Amino acid sequence: MAEEQKPQGLSRRGFLKSAGLAAAASGLLVGCGPKAAPEEAAETQAPPVAEAPEGIAKPSFEVSPPPIPAEQIKETLSADVVVVGAGVAGLMAALGAAETGAKVIVLEKSATFNARGGHNAALGSKLQKADGIEYDKCKVACDLARWSGNKADQRLIMLWANNVNQTIDLLIDMAEKDGIVVTTWGNDMPDATWPEYKTVHMFGGMDEKVVAGMVEKAAKEKGVDFHYEMPAAQLLREPGGRVTGVVAGADGSYVQFNAGKGVILCTGDYGNNPEMIARYCPKAADIDFNVYAPAVNTGDGHMMGLWVGAAMQEDTPHTPMVHNLGAPPMASHPFLRVNINAQRYENEDVPIPYMANSIQLQPKNTSWTIFDSTWEEDVPHLGMGFSRSPVVSDNTRKGLEDALTKGALAFRVDTLDELAAKIGVPAEALKATVARYNELADKGVDEDFGKNGEMLTRIDTPPFIAVKNTLALLVVLGGFNCNTKLQVLDTEGNVIPGLYAAGNTVGNFFANDYPVIAPGLSHSRALVFGRLAGQSAVA
Repeated sequence: MAEEQKPQGLSRRGFLKSAGLAAAASGLLVGCGPKAAPEEAAETQAPPVAEAPEGIAKPSFEVSPPPIPAEQIKETLSADVVVVGAGVAGLMAALGAAETGAKVIVLEKSATFNARGGHNAALGSKLQKADGIEYDKCKVACDLARWSGNKADQRLIMLWANNVNQTIDLLIDMAEKDGIVVTTWGNDMPDATWPEYKTVHMFGGMDEKVVAGMVEKAAKEKGVDFHYEMPAAQLLREPGGRVTGVVAGADGSYVQFNAGKGVILCTGDYGNNPEMIARYCPKAADIDFNVYAPAVNTGDGHMMGLWVGAAMQEDTPHTPMVHNLGAPPMASHPFLRVNINAQRYENEDVPIPYMANSIQLQPKNTSWTIFDSTWEEDVPHLGMGFSRSPVVSDNTRKGLEDALTKGALAFRVDTLDELAAKIGVPAEALKATVARYNELADKGVDEDFGKNGEMLTRIDTPPFIAVKNTLALLVVLGGFNCNTKLQVLDTEGNVIPGLYAAGNTVGNFFANDYPVIAPGLSHSRALVFGRLAGQSAVA
């Protein structure tokens, strides 16, 4: 497997032209360069920040701040490895480095570690093997590459696939030691039209803090030194040479953390930085509901890397993870779906990210799922998939009833005219759309969009129900160009010595949409790449 690589594609200028971003969110970093040079050629001068073309304002995050004055640095601490960020990627990076005997320091902006989500993917963990499940990692990698339109770096995908089972097994061992129950979840549909693998591992249920807590505990047992409420401010890089440390802390009272072997950036995404969203992931700017919990995820690591010459993934816009989150139950099931003009607009049998894409194409980003009182009888005919079960549970019934009682995102009325008034669509158009849908259901053939005929269930038995499809941005998946050692590359494709990345500071792993064919992939990649980055930094 190649060690260094520089993804090829559109230049920054070409990207800006095609994306049509507003001038205020534009500007150039040093552009995409030629293919990667060998590691021994990496000791080059950090490239200067390119001047923005005339008439185009440079985003503020691209402007390198002046060095922090020495008199404001009140203390200096040293370690072999300094990890910036204590999410699951940073925690695993610290553990991975400490397992080798290295001295490790972790810096975190928050008062404690950050964790988001409880799904963690594997392809053949000890629990999966016990259930007779073990997937062909190359087939899964090919599916992930195909989902990305082959825009993702297959070397990074294979890096994850080759190491994921070992990492998840390590976590399972930790959980067993601490008496934490680990369960698996998912749909085993590798050959379906929309393939999905039963990959999810949940530790202590869906409690997102369990894995982070386990890894933090293990890292502390290995001697890792944690500095919470210690926001990183600037990387230290020798002219044309190594990244040697990080300056962190508050204005006027900074601490310099020297890193003898390497600094690992694990600062999460930039989902709470509107300027970076506009620059790298404009599609996410249309999503009003941002549920990504850590307010501290403002792209700090991305910015610090850019200031020392790191190259951001730029050949395509970065990938937003958008789900139909916060919607009432049944919103993601393939019942009839209409826009604010009461028009049906798609084959509703699509996974959540693709569903989100089509909703963003509708007027006012608005869509409603329509069904009737026989919905429980209809559900078994609607297939299964991510966030979609052919079995109606008591929790599903309760969730829908709660939403109907609140009456903001779900309505139940006796006539289609009343339903149209509740959801703000033309009544005659809604009745015509439902009549056409019922006609197709009677035929058992979707002549309009090609949906599986069995999923065409009639809407004719009052009361009628509408639930709103609400789009939520969970995270933005895009970061630096990295090689398979998780070393960060500069704009010429050379390694920046001493600088590593993991989690959502690593680019080129996702493209277009988050691939729900392997649920839990995002957290899993963070865990795997964190551990590998820690090991690489020491090596």
